[in-house]
Amino acid sequence: MSDELELLDDTLAAIFAKHFDRSARTAAGREFPRDLWTLLDKAGLTALGGDGAGLTELVVLARAVGRAAAPVPLVETAGLAAWLVAEAGVDQPDGITTCAVGHPDDDLRVVRDGDGWTVSGTLHRVPWGSDSDHVTAVVDGTTLVVLPATQVVRRGVNLGGEPRDTLEFRDVRAHAVVDSPVGSDALRERGAVLRAAAMAGAMESVLELSLTYAGEREQFGKPISSFQAVQQHLVAIAEETLCAGMAVRLAAAASPEQRTFAAAAAKNTAGCAAQVVTRRAHQVHGAIGVTDEHALPWFTTRLWAWQDEFGSAREWAGLLGRGVIADGGAGLWPRLSASVGTGEDG
Repeated sequence: MSDELELLDDTLAAIFAKHFDRSARTAAGREFPRDLWTLLDKAGLTALGGDGAGLTELVVLARAVGRAAAPVPLVETAGLAAWLVAEAGVDQPDGITTCAVGHPDDDLRVVRDGDGWTVSGTLHRVPWGSDSDHVTAVVDGTTLVVLPATQVVRRGVNLGGEPRDTLEFRDVRAHAVVDSPVGSDALRERGAVLRAAAMAGAMESVLELSLTYAGEREQFGKPISSFQAVQQHLVAIAEETLCAGMAVRLAAAASPEQRTFAAAAAKNTAGCAAQVVTRRAHQVHGAIGVTDEHALPWFTTRLWAWQDEFGSAREWAGLLGRGVIADGGAGLWPRLSASVGTGEDG
């Protein structure tokens, strides 16, 4: 990791460590942590994707969010919304701007209204939709729509307790409706890489918690980390965490020709790893690992939720398989061994 990326990682870690303790986490379950968001915004982190930062930097950001289980839409705002509006040449609105994830039931209708546009319809499972001031969405594959916050909201949460709200729009005046060089497929790929990065960060915390607990918890007069069965769990967690992190780094550095394949590999690898990591970690922790008093559920519940966002491991595995079949037998090794160093330097 370069000095600049290490500085970004250290900055995020310091902010979350200092301003997001257990009491703040508990309060975040009741209301949006405005103070934390204001701090991130003042540090320039909420607009990172629109300020020239590449996917490599945003992977570091997403990984830090996952490692802290931070209940803020930093990935959605900095990594997706800011990127979308910048690519389309639109100014990022003030306040919290989230990004719709492209749910199959979304239905937005855009109608010309004088010198502007009005929008009606529904967006489903929008991250922090009820807490955001604006929402971006890609409609009909290539049209970027930037909308003000709506007053018609059906609140929801994912398994990790993060807001996933349904937003309804009734003849709402849009801030912007423009043709976008970034289509819905590219948004889904980028979202998959950033979710995989957050999952890799969460797995790092799960590994740390598991190692600490196994070293402190004693049975028969010695730490349970000395038992072979527990050691096997810890090794499996470490292996899967490393694999997920490596797949994400490769996806961030992938060349344009390899970008889709690498994104699919990253999300598939992270999804498969999450199943092993969560199962093994809860076996190491036993009953304490499912209580509100312990930190483990902060991460494992998010890993369960994030597996399905921006495509499940099964969906991305299908894409990988179809690509390999289309290449034919002679194309398998070139596909696997293709250089990823021609993209962004990670």
